[in-house]
Amino acid sequence: MKNLFISLLMLVVLTSATKSQTESVTFNSAIDGSVIEFTSSNLPIVVINTNGQEIPNDNKITADMGVIYNGEGVRNYLTDPYNNYNGKIGIEIRGSSSQQFPKKQYAVETRDLAGNDLDVSLLGFPEESDWVLFAPYNDKSLMRDVLVYKIAASMGRYASQSKFCEVVLNDEYVGVYVLLEKVKRDANRVNIKKLEPPDISGDALTGGYIIKIDKTDGENNDGWYSPYLPFPQSQYSVFYQYHYPKPDEIVQQQKDYIQNKIFQYETMMTLSSNVSDSATGYPKFLDTDSFVDFFLVNEVAKNVDGYRLSTYLYKDKDSRNPKIFAGPVWDFN
Repeated sequence: MKNLFISLLMLVVLTSATKSQTESVTFNSAIDGSVIEFTSSNLPIVVINTNGQEIPNDNKITADMGVIYNGEGVRNYLTDPYNNYNGKIGIEIRGSSSQQFPKKQYAVETRDLAGNDLDVSLLGFPEESDWVLFAPYNDKSLMRDVLVYKIAASMGRYASQSKFCEVVLNDEYVGVYVLLEKVKRDANRVNIKKLEPPDISGDALTGGYIIKIDKTDGENNDGWYSPYLPFPQSQYSVFYQYHYPKPDEIVQQQKDYIQNKIFQYETMMTLSSNVSDSATGYPKFLDTDSFVDFFLVNEVAKNVDGYRLSTYLYKDKDSRNPKIFAGPVWDFN
């Protein structure tokens, strides 16, 4: 049954991915180098104009973005009005090793005319201001990440919603992209309570936190090194990074709390003679079901970066749930 379920999911995603039937902005065919005109698609069309600015890999620039989306099964034309979004954005190149690829991926922040974050619904997703235009360049099927997120969501876990789209950048067609929800604390994303600077004691201090294990590219990064090696022969300790609250917003008491919480768990796993004890072992610290699901998704997807990069953990306030959760899953290319 599991194989049948995964096969059906692949069929659904593949059908969505191959719906794009570009008929005839201009681009060179990857097959024979011929010049082809892009005017329409069965996928939504995202049009970005940086007004002569180069997109940096740090610190977003302000640009204009229009989104054409006439609904499922309805063809979208470049001559159609920007009916899904028409306004300002902040945009920068995102990713680490993927920045070396000719097809860049972008972090996008929807903004008002004053440059402030603007929560909007893009392509039917819940309102937010932070988005990712993901470029599946090294995945020729284009659907690996989308498929994994759908599998995780089918297991009852939050995973970024996704939708294929076509992108035109500065009057140049740049290919099929995937609009993704950025990993973020939000009622419709990682649903944990807010943690603000005054929350430095009691239950308020205990959540919510999002921690990630990843490369340290980009701006505004900070965290701490585990005192324990991940395995005896390792030359490197795990570096935990503050994702929420952001490094420039988290206060010292909050840093101390989440560091100590994870340190207690790691110490138990290193020194305890009975790590599976329900009262003192890992079940005391972790939501084991979330970790089982996280491991299953990574193993089924044969994720070569699994557990060491693009790995998220989160913790809510003790009054809601005192345990550490694994997820959401992210970045399988």
